[in-house]
Amino acid sequence: MNKLRTPRTSPSPKLISKLRRREAGEIRCIELSAPYLHIKMSDEEVVDQKKTLEENCKPKCVKPLRQYHACAKRIEGDETGNKHCTGQYFDYWHCIDECVALKLFAKLK
Repeated sequence: MNKLRTPRTSPSPKLISKLRRREAGEIRCIELSAPYLHIKMSDEEVVDQKKTLEENCKPKCVKPLRQYHACAKRIEGDETGNKHCTGQYFDYWHCIDECVALKLFAKLK
């Protein structure tokens, strides 16, 4: 019968040494590994691709945006709070999400 390896409760001396060297600026990247787990830590800032793609897709969704602004202008003076533009708002973001989905999943690793 195969025994499963149990994870260590404390980090190894080798890992502690690497972490100290990273804090001191001697190394920029540490690769940690465990059975079935590989994590790479780096100083590089991760950029959210979705936000960039959303900005690029906004010009393609002008019609729903205009409809939302027209609705917002219509209900500007409503003091009862019964009128809203939720439908137009969701239509606008649905248009952006459809545009982003085509490009985003190609960029995911």
